[in-house]
Amino acid sequence: MPERLHAAHSVAVRHLCAISQTFFVANPWTGLAAIGVLALAAPRLAAAAVLSSILARWAGDRAGASRAFLDTGLIELNGWFLGLACGTFFDTGPGLLVAVLAGAPLVAIASIAMQRVLAVWDVPLLVGPYVPIFWLLWSAMAGLPWAAVAAPPAAPPPPDSPLLLILLAGLRGVGQIFFIPDASVGFALALAASIGNWRVGPAMIGASVAAVGIGYVLATPLWQVDYGLAGFAPAMVAAAALCRFVGMGWIAVAIAIISSAMLEAAAVRLAGQVGLYALSTTYIGFVWTFALARPVRQVATSRANWSMRPQSAAFRDGWFGSAEASRPMRPQMPVPSREP
Repeated sequence: MPERLHAAHSVAVRHLCAISQTFFVANPWTGLAAIGVLALAAPRLAAAAVLSSILARWAGDRAGASRAFLDTGLIELNGWFLGLACGTFFDTGPGLLVAVLAGAPLVAIASIAMQRVLAVWDVPLLVGPYVPIFWLLWSAMAGLPWAAVAAPPAAPPPPDSPLLLILLAGLRGVGQIFFIPDASVGFALALAASIGNWRVGPAMIGASVAAVGIGYVLATPLWQVDYGLAGFAPAMVAAAALCRFVGMGWIAVAIAIISSAMLEAAAVRLAGQVGLYALSTTYIGFVWTFALARPVRQVATSRANWSMRPQSAAFRDGWFGSAEASRPMRPQMPVPSREP
């Protein structure tokens, strides 16, 4: 019995650390706090995300993923985000259950395949695999009579004060990381992220508020400002910059803050033209572009910083996984941005 309890504890810690990678930390308490926040704010999303993450790990193991790649936790992380997307856009019922049961194995296989391709170019996997898998599920299932579509949550009416509007929208931008445009959820997630690294939460909030403010000044659609759409990607880039992920620093954060409002508006429009949701495309595209554009001489150096785990012997292989570690076989998401 003690052995079983120890094994269960190890599995739970591993899974919680995988989820905490959302914020570029590897801390089980961060993962547990994030799940707790989500469970209180949106129980359907929490249930779908946890189930999808567990099933994705199981499928990845059965599909023959290398131990090095499984140890990165990327399969669980992509399963988690797929579950968030499914729980956001499919209402409770058979449609949501089928989407999770079918999508989890698919996202595991996509993670394995995409990692092998991206490793050739020294590009990190991130949460890239879940996006096309959800697009596939949505295209196949939306409109079926037994797959009920969920109504997106509505943001409260915007306040009269522009400064208060920008502050609240910036917090909603952090909440968009877990598909919830709610200022209190955004603040709670920032606190959860700060458990693993006290600088992450303030950096995410600051970047999100600044990006939303620029969107307001540029007169982007008010609903996009109010939902904090522009804040999601800069918040994630700020978290990545703290650990120098793929060599990103505060210059990358500044570029993300300045460009995010326009990029998000473009992503919303382009995805809507084909009846899909933008999801995390701006964040993923920004990091991938930065990884490809960085000078070749920086590749080896930045590859060493692809880990979001503490640089101890136990974690040296990298939590997000490096190309070298996996070669033997290596984020709002804004609700309105997913509106067709």
